[in-house]
Amino acid sequence: MSYTGARILKISVPEHIALDEAEARLLLAVELYREGKLTLKQAAELASLCVEDFMRELSRRKVDIINLDEEELEGELKIAEKLAGRAGD
Repeated sequence: MSYTGARILKISVPEHIALDEAEARLLLAVELYREGKLTLKQAAELASLCVEDFMRELSRRKVDIINLDEEELEGELKIAEKLAGRAGD
């Protein structure tokens, strides 16, 4: 997989840490998703997983799958309230 404008990073990991490239990519993808720097799809691609498998990994690692900041959440709640009001009409 390649990304437009991607950079290749080389890192050294202590030998006692059992970490291969796939696990390193997964860990990086999870953290970048948790910080909101990648979308769910982008993070799944970085981890070389389908979105569903990446979501399972997030769940296994106790990372929220829905990654909204406070302002986005408030907007979503307002939309839900409007829709709920229409359903009661």
